[in-house]
Amino acid sequence: MNEVFYKIKSILFILILILIFSCEENEEANDINSDAVEIGLFNSVLSHNNLTRQFIVYVPTNYNSEIDYPLMINFHGFGGTASDFVETADMRSLAKSEGFIIIYPQGTNLGGYPHWNSSAPSSDNKSSVDDFGFVEAMIENISSTYSIDENRVYAAGYSNGGFMSYYLACNSTKFAAIGSVAGTMIDDSYQNCNALVPTAMINIHGTADSVVLYDGDSYGSTAITNVINWWKNFNSCFNEDVITNQDESIEQQIYYDNSGNPYVQHIKIYNGGHYWSDKLDFNGKNTSQLIWDFVSQFNLDGTIN
Repeated sequence: MNEVFYKIKSILFILILILIFSCEENEEANDINSDAVEIGLFNSVLSHNNLTRQFIVYVPTNYNSEIDYPLMINFHGFGGTASDFVETADMRSLAKSEGFIIIYPQGTNLGGYPHWNSSAPSSDNKSSVDDFGFVEAMIENISSTYSIDENRVYAAGYSNGGFMSYYLACNSTKFAAIGSVAGTMIDDSYQNCNALVPTAMINIHGTADSVVLYDGDSYGSTAITNVINWWKNFNSCFNEDVITNQDESIEQQIYYDNSGNPYVQHIKIYNGGHYWSDKLDFNGKNTSQLIWDFVSQFNLDGTIN
């Protein structure tokens, strides 16, 4: 009888040990994978300058808190919304496979239309919203909750969102690279750009864009050729490669510095209009892929080896 009792007692003891170690492993796994943070696509808010600002976040479902993730901030165009832009410029599958976090911010209304204030305060500026401060607060907000690689923060945008990306590159030290689709530099940014760190730049623009004209206009939009030249000079990129697709409807201009770093790239879409389209196919890559492949080469120290 005693022998049976001791056998049962030993079995129970072993089972208890298994349960204890199993719980510890599960707790460790939970700490590594999510640590009770929200993952997937979700809405978020913060208060800045007495305004409640909204933004949509995508954290890959395979998020691991022990890894520092690059951050991509992608700005919608004038009159657009963050929720629509998630679908139009959908980088979620790319973020999961490549391992980065995305923010889609929401602009505030100007005359009833969501916009980005992509210019320094002046008498000519129709907006007084501090979008620059909002973006920096948003980076701080997301970095306080998630493991962000602050040397690999990127901005991209469509139309007015592209204008905003240039404004950030000219005034912030937080961005390693930017991308603009159907956007340009507003004249104020072009004439007064005060970029303090080498910043890689990709510009995707159609020659038949009837909203943000390729050759610029008299209302404050800088010609794309002038924009490319500004960033070429700033990044000391004087060596050029030109690649075209099979039917020569799209041209890729890549500009390198003397060390061979491709700091500036222009995708010129002949007869292309005013759109961000992931149906664009340049040698097997769509708009989102082209932007990510470019910006992800860089951190604040330069190219990533």
